Amino acid sequence: MDKGKKTGYSVPLKYYWDELYRKTKKLYPKFSNDNIFALLRYNILNSASTVDQDIQSKDLIVSGLELWREDSKGELLHIFFLEKYLQDFLESTPLSDLDGIRKYLYDNGEKREIIYTKVKTKANCVNYSFGLHIPNEKNGFAFALSLFDDNTLELYFSHGINNGRLSDKFYADLNKKQDVQSITLSRMFRLAVNTIAYMKCFPECITDGVPKISYPRGEDRSDKNVIFKISENICDLNEAQISKIPHFRKGYFRLLKSDYYTHKKGQLIYVTETMVKGKAKTVAKSDNLEKFN
Repeated sequence: MDKGKKTGYSVPLKYYWDELYRKTKKLYPKFSNDNIFALLRYNILNSASTVDQDIQSKDLIVSGLELWREDSKGELLHIFFLEKYLQDFLESTPLSDLDGIRKYLYDNGEKREIIYTKVKTKANCVNYSFGLHIPNEKNGFAFALSLFDDNTLELYFSHGINNGRLSDKFYADLNKKQDVQSITLSRMFRLAVNTIAYMKCFPECITDGVPKISYPRGEDRSDKNVIFKISENICDLNEAQISKIPHFRKGYFRLLKSDYYTHKKGQLIYVTETMVKGKAKTVAKSDNLEKFN
C-alpha cells in the first residue's frame, strides 16, 4: 500500500449512525444516546408489520441497534485491516475445525445474557462483537458472534442496509450451494469466525490504535481500536514483493486437543498445507482474547 496516499475506510453500522441516530438527534437534540436508543427500539418494535418488515426483520434491526448502542458507548471493538487482501484470505479460509474453534471461544469467553425479541426469550451465551473496517470500501461489517451451552453458534451481521442471522448448521447447508446469495453469506460467516481466530493466532500482528492513513470518520469514537496487518506465517513475502499481491498459504485454524501437544494443547493454531517430512506444518501463537471482553 502506498503510504503517501490517504485511504478511506469502510464504516460499520453506517446505516444506524446516519439514517437512524442522526435524524432522530435532529428531532430531539436534548435526548441522550440512551434516550434515542430507547425511542428507536420502541418505535421499531411497535410499528405496524408490513410485507417488507415482519417481526423477524424488526428483531434483526433491533439487534443492529443494540450493536450501535455498544458503539455509541465506545465499547465496541473496531478492527482495521491494513490490507484488503486480508479480508479475501479470511473469507476464503475453510472452517475445517469449526467445532474446535467454537469450543475454544466458548471456554475462553465471558458469558452474558441476550434477549430474543421475536419469541420473548432469554439465553446465556458467550458473545464476541466487533466492527470491521476495510480499505477503500463504503460499508463496513458489524458482527456479533454468540456461542451457546448446547454447542451451537450464531452470527448476527450488519453490512450497509443489510442484516441477518446465521447459525453454524445453516452455514453447513449454505456451504454446499453455489448460488450467489449462498456464496456471499458463507464468505461472510467465515470472515467473522476467522477474524477472531486470526487475532488469537497472530497477536504480534495486532496493534492498538487507528491507521494514520485513514480519514477521520468517527473512528475515534471507541477506545477499543486495533489494526490488523498480514502475518508472514500465512503469506510468502518474497512472492508478494514481486507481484505486489500477497500469495497466501492455504490452510485453516484448528484447536489442538490431543495430549500429544503437551505445551500447546488447548491453543488455536493455523495449519498450512505445506508438508515437512510428511507432517503438516503448523503455526501456534499465544493467547490474546482480552480485547474482545
